[in-house]
Parts: sequence; structure tokens; C-alpha cells
Amino acid sequence: MEKKIRALVMLTKRQPPSSRLRFVACREEFLKHGIEMTFMPIPSNPVGRLKLFLQMKQHDVVIIQKKTSFKRYELTFIRYLNPNIIFDYDDAVMFHELEHGKTLMGKNVIKFLRTIKYCRAVVAGNNFLAEFARPNCPNVFVLPTPIDMERYRLKDYSEKKDKVTIGWIGVSGNLKYLKRLEPVLKNISERYPHTVLKIISNDSIKLNGVKIEFKKWRLEDEIEDLRSIDIGIMPIDNSLWARGKCGYKILQYMGVGVPVVASPVGINVEFIKHGENGFLATSDEDWLLSLKSLIRNPDMRKTFGMKGRQILEERYSLRRYAEKYSSIIKRYDKISIG
Repeated sequence: MEKKIRALVMLTKRQPPSSRLRFVACREEFLKHGIEMTFMPIPSNPVGRLKLFLQMKQHDVVIIQKKTSFKRYELTFIRYLNPNIIFDYDDAVMFHELEHGKTLMGKNVIKFLRTIKYCRAVVAGNNFLAEFARPNCPNVFVLPTPIDMERYRLKDYSEKKDKVTIGWIGVSGNLKYLKRLEPVLKNISERYPHTVLKIISNDSIKLNGVKIEFKKWRLEDEIEDLRSIDIGIMPIDNSLWARGKCGYKILQYMGVGVPVVASPVGINVEFIKHGENGFLATSDEDWLLSLKSLIRNPDMRKTFGMKGRQILEERYSLRRYAEKYSSIIKRYDKISIG
């Protein structure tokens, strides 16, 4: 019988969605591959951290998720206790200043590089992120955040509707990207009065001339909210921070069989096959043409949606993610180094 591998996953105290999606929600699937995961938040006080660090000797592998604020002496101590360290990230943690509109000073780059130099392996959410790790860690892997196919039920295309719902899901901090699409959405609203923009988030915004339906995000409602939309959108800019995004909302749209229109930035160009499961749009004219095509053609929406679902099942399911991640963990646990 294969020995069970114990993995300690250190999560940030605020535990962003990626903690749930990349680890907590995958616990049972990892167990199928002999990986038993323990999740622990990283305390900010020294005594709490010391207690956490001492747990590492009881585990075969240590995974640090996105946290880059460990001091050099802490990383040295962690590696002394357990050298099998994997760093996991699905955001551009090295460019956090840009997330908040601040000037890029480089301090987060330094913290990121310092952290991964102490790791045996790095798992990044996309290729753009992985490129920053490769010169400083010999073992870098790319695994996009997965979708649980058993949870995501297909949209009911037999339902007759008198409106077309353009949907956006995400945290309120990213509503700024919708704001930049305001002229396009206003134009769409004027040409097609039966359209509505549904925002699924913890907050909403006002867009001039755009009919908005706001639905406060709740995990228990998430799937039905996604199934209620007809076209999913993901507008973002071409910044260093945005290029580090892992396009999870695109996978969510695809998970329920909804076509997507998105900016051709970062991993979006891998998820969307232009003209097959959605459209990639750069200019306002691109966005207008793409949205108009899908609004006018319900058959195209269904065809694109089904193709997206197929791509998701083949490449980005939770099952395949856990299988690949488990194989990475097994390379770097204590068994492999004796």
C-alpha cells in the first residue's frame, strides 16, 4: 500500500478565494492520490509562527501559498525543519503595489525572489507568473486554478427568455475594469434594450445608460447565478498585475456552458479559442462586434458554451488538477530524498 504523504499548507490569514479553490476545496481529491493536507493560517506574532513552524517536522511537505513576507532567518529555520518546501501562487505577488495603484518600488519582487530561493519547487497559476520564478528555482510548474465539474451544472438552453444577460463575476476591487467598458455597454444597452448587465460581487457600480442587475455574491448561490447569464465577460488592462491573473472567472463561465468575451491578456488567450468558445476583444469596436454577435445569435451562444465546457473538462477540471499537483508533491516529499 502506498504511503500517505502529509502536506502542511500554510495559508495567509485573510485566506483569499485561491486558498479555497486551489487547496481546501480539493482536499478529498488529493486524498485519492495519497496526499493528506493540513491547512493552517500563518500567524503574525512570533510565538504563533514558532508553533506553526514546529508543526513542519510532522509533515512530509510544506506548501507556502502566496505568502512572501517571511524574513530570511524564518525561511532558513523553515528549511532546516523541513527542506521540502513548495511555493504556490496564482497572483502577481511580486507586483502588489500595482494592484492598489501605487508606484512599483520593487520591494515585493525582492521578497518573492527571497522566498522561492528557499523552495524545492514552485507552482504558478499561469506561464506569465512562472517566468519570474524560473531563473531562481530549478523546478517550476504551471497549474491553473481548477473547476469542480461536479459542482458546475450546465446552463439550461431550452429555457425561453425575453432578455439577454451579460454577466460579470468578481471582487469589487476589479469593478474598475467594468467601468472602462462603460461606453461599450451603454452602446449595447441603447441598441438592444432587452439586454441587462448582471454583476455578481460583494459590491456594485453605476454605469451611465446601462441597466444593471446586482446580485450579492454568496457561495451557495454562485452556480445558479452563473447559469442565469447568457454571455460572460472579463475586461482587464494589459498591466503587469493584470497579466498575472489566472482568468478564473473565464473558467467559471465555461463551467456552466456560457460563451465568453475577454481581453486578450495573460492566460485568457489560452482559455479562449477565438471564434470557437468565445471572443477575444481589445478595442471598443472589438467588444461591440463580439457582444452584438452573441446577443443576436442564441445558437452561437450555445455552441460556444458547449465548446468551452468541453475544453474545461479536458484540461482544467479539479480531478486533473489534483492528479497533476499530487505528482509534483510526490517528487519533493521526504520519501524521495531519504
